[in-house]
Amino acid sequence: PEVIAKMQDALADCYGNPSSTHSFGRSAKTAIEKTRKTIAKYMNAHPSEIIFTSGGTEADNLVINSAARDLGVQRIITSRIEHHAVLHAAEEAAKTYNILLEYVPLKECGTPDEKKLEEMLASNDAKSLVSLMHVNNEVGNMIDIKAIATMCKSYGALVHSDMVQSIGHYAIDLQEVPVDFVAAAGHKFHGPKGVGFA
Repeated sequence: PEVIAKMQDALADCYGNPSSTHSFGRSAKTAIEKTRKTIAKYMNAHPSEIIFTSGGTEADNLVINSAARDLGVQRIITSRIEHHAVLHAAEEAAKTYNILLEYVPLKECGTPDEKKLEEMLASNDAKSLVSLMHVNNEVGNMIDIKAIATMCKSYGALVHSDMVQSIGHYAIDLQEVPVDFVAAAGHKFHGPKGVGFA
């Protein structure tokens, strides 16, 4: 009910273009920036680090494509049980930017094999993006994202985590968990569909 009430308020009072300078636009801009600050505070991030998207899929795509196109990533390491938003984006980035795409083996319990991941990182000094989801959307496995991200950073890799299933349910402190990028979707924690952020 609280979410519905907020959405009704937004539809009634914040319908202006937030990029416009008129009063309707300024009201919408204020609402967006207040939301950005709320999310940043929850995750212990800076508001300028929050980019709104149309959902988790766009957030994953934005991160993977931007890393390949703009950050000089030459290799993407992911797992075969990631969401298709990650798998398809990684496949497309590998083709488009001629970069290496590798899959970390999984342990019997379905989580990435950290030892194999470390071996993969140690075997090649190409600038890498490691993309592993925090909580699996099909089987519910949760990885120790802090430990994995810390290990990846020790090899100079960028780290992306699809946190669509965990943000809003588990505390995420981005000052403590050294990931570079996350993806989230509002509808997973009572927000409207078609809203997400990276």
